[in-house]
Amino acid sequence: MNLDNIISHVDVHQKKATVFPGTPLADRMRQPFTIEYDADIDLRELDLSIVITPFLLNVIPLLWFLGGTYKVDSMDEDLFSSLELVRDGFRTLYPDVPWEGQLIPETLTSTSRRKNNTDLSQVLFFSGGVDSTYSALQADPDRTILLTIRGHDIALNNDQVWETVCAQVDSFASRFDFRTAKVSANVFGLLRCGDIHKEYPILKPWYGTVQHGIGLSSLGFPLAIYNGWDRVIFSSSEGVKAKHVPWGAHYFLEPNLKVSGIEVFSEGAELTWPDKVAAMVEFFKQNPEQEKPLLRICLDDMKGSAVKNCTSCEKCLRGILSLIVRCEDPADWGIPVSKTLFEVLKKDLPKISIEPGWIYIWDRIHELALLVLPESNGEYRQFLNWFIDWYENKYMV
Repeated sequence: MNLDNIISHVDVHQKKATVFPGTPLADRMRQPFTIEYDADIDLRELDLSIVITPFLLNVIPLLWFLGGTYKVDSMDEDLFSSLELVRDGFRTLYPDVPWEGQLIPETLTSTSRRKNNTDLSQVLFFSGGVDSTYSALQADPDRTILLTIRGHDIALNNDQVWETVCAQVDSFASRFDFRTAKVSANVFGLLRCGDIHKEYPILKPWYGTVQHGIGLSSLGFPLAIYNGWDRVIFSSSEGVKAKHVPWGAHYFLEPNLKVSGIEVFSEGAELTWPDKVAAMVEFFKQNPEQEKPLLRICLDDMKGSAVKNCTSCEKCLRGILSLIVRCEDPADWGIPVSKTLFEVLKKDLPKISIEPGWIYIWDRIHELALLVLPESNGEYRQFLNWFIDWYENKYMV
């Protein structure tokens, strides 16, 4: 069978690789896929099947959606075996969407990890947000390297914001004795999916609903394999109540990945987002000598320049409320607020629209507000009563 190859050619340098699409993807990609590490790695020493793994995992859901059969010269055999589980995850989350395409490797490879000469053993993706900060506080700094991504919510051409984010990450890392690494990849906006959005609105935006979980997780595999590390940790944003909430980062998806014996571990799936905030609050109460981190919550609609929390979007407001119900001042966590915080919240909360997929998070905030209400007093109690009434009337009727 003469199948079309999804890759035209690959340019590999020490820390950077560029994958040029073949005919099946040429019209679907805005540009060739690029990945570049600021870390201890030499991509030229890795098998090509490992070098192209990030590319494969950013495009394979699209191939499954498009249907047809395609080929690639080589693929890691563990990855090949794990992909059917990932596809089953998409079928569970989006049962009305066809996921029937096939990608056939001409050669399956088995790559041994290089000898590890350090005490490091795991990669933890770290953005400085709630999920990744919670995960970092659970991790052993002696064993863990924090990997921060450029090209997801920070645009590749925004040097100033990237430098600010790196400074924040490095500050956190130094306080807790972590080592850090950086990776740049043009994952956001890589694919053209406008026609899919029209046909299947549930998949809009494709990057958020489908691509980003396995696509971002994939960036850790070459680094881990080169350094001989055991696992990749990708912080889960899905709590137990969100078992079937469709989203592109989910424990039905990236935790099923395996490459060269390395698996992706989904950290924190047992907790909802507000409970992670509560756990962090408790950590710093138990460790008062530690400075509280500046949480980078706001993504500013993925405009590529999110470095400050706007304090008025749905995600910022859920962060503020998650802290308030734990009797915390949001300003201590990098969320600047007015002296008239409660009055501002009463004006801003009615303006937001909570997407159905995030209602479970707000339900948990509502539960925590009810729990703390009996012990509250004064202006704080008045606000909690207002919030509980507002939420119940708007979202629980």
